[in-house]
Amino acid sequence: MKKIHEYDFWYHYLRYVVNFFHRNAYKKLQYIGREKIPQDQALIYAPNHCNALMDALAVLEIDRRRKVFVARADIFQNPIVKKCLTFLKIMPINRVRDGFRSVLSSEDTIEKSIEVLNNQVPFCILPEGTHRAMHSLLPLGKGISRIACGAVRALNDGQHVLIVPVGLEYGDYFRLRTTLLVTVGQPVDITAYMAANPEMSEGELLSNIRYMTAEALKELIVYIPDDDDYEATWELAKCCSGTVPECKLQERLHANRAAVEQIQRLRQQAPETARKLFEKALAWKQARQEARVSLHVTHARKPLVATLWRTLLMLLTLPLGLAWTLVSAPVWAVGEWLARKTDDLAFRNSLRSGVIVVVWSILLLVAAIVLFCTVPWYWALAALVLLIPAPTMAYEWFEQVRRLFSAWRWLFNGTLRRQRQELMAMIHKTLENK
Repeated sequence: MKKIHEYDFWYHYLRYVVNFFHRNAYKKLQYIGREKIPQDQALIYAPNHCNALMDALAVLEIDRRRKVFVARADIFQNPIVKKCLTFLKIMPINRVRDGFRSVLSSEDTIEKSIEVLNNQVPFCILPEGTHRAMHSLLPLGKGISRIACGAVRALNDGQHVLIVPVGLEYGDYFRLRTTLLVTVGQPVDITAYMAANPEMSEGELLSNIRYMTAEALKELIVYIPDDDDYEATWELAKCCSGTVPECKLQERLHANRAAVEQIQRLRQQAPETARKLFEKALAWKQARQEARVSLHVTHARKPLVATLWRTLLMLLTLPLGLAWTLVSAPVWAVGEWLARKTDDLAFRNSLRSGVIVVVWSILLLVAAIVLFCTVPWYWALAALVLLIPAPTMAYEWFEQVRRLFSAWRWLFNGTLRRQRQELMAMIHKTLENK
């Protein structure tokens, strides 16, 4: 039987299809720091886990090398699902929460992981163990440090084991056609660290490796401590960074990080003032959501001009939007039906993306056969080129329509606009010197 890290013809060419649809799931996808990834060492990718399968796809596209992933063992119980996941080079891994016996069986996964690294194939583990749609970080599990230490002892001399932290920063966790910034951090050289600390116990090694990895990840994302003030902090950060255009992903990341740091200092230095600011932010957020107004449209400096311009664009693109919607209706019907069957909101985009890859690829194949058999080849080719992006373009068009209605509601809601002015005045007053 072929081993999971070995080359597979069908997997190799399917990657091009998956990568294409993955890139089209975002209005902008940007990679930073790829040059930090060495080509001749054993690599363990360690991304933060906030958006289900989309996180793994983001790591897969860092470069062209095939990679092996791990996922929680309970999703491998169905034989068909297990076969599909194995084909996709995903191995099961058990967690402490799954019970003591499950943890014992994870030794096999660790051995296979070390074998993968020994064969110069990068390995990816999402060290938090479960995804959570928050700008935060769960405590890292022991799996990544156990694999890293085991690989150091098993690999040949001269080859170093490196943990590569990968920060994933999404514009929105629950919508397709958002933005994604993937930032590769400075690799953590586990081989060098173990060589420099020979007296350290196994427990200390495992703990320190997890700590170093977590600290490296915190530097690559918007990190908000997981406490009762998370929602207010994130709402305030978005208000502060709203003047940065959506397309400037690095600038927005830095603006959000700076705002969070200011808010954390305010909490420490003036807790009562911070509490009043948090209450104001939460009241604003509730009012905005009840009015069904997107935060994005509230940042427009000239809302009337912006709304009229958006309305004109939507009218001009109406024929295209309707055409894209009509031809891709089967894909979205299946995708939305499956999405509504799961309570995990962050997993819905993974389902939608998976449906686009599978269902739309099949429909395109059928369309290609019909077109090339019925019309001249150049017309058939032109039609296929127009059809390929239809599902993602339909979703993008409807997203812009949603924002358009939101913008009109914002224009006619004077109370909400005054509430935002009061909040921004309070932000400037309390955070300017913090």
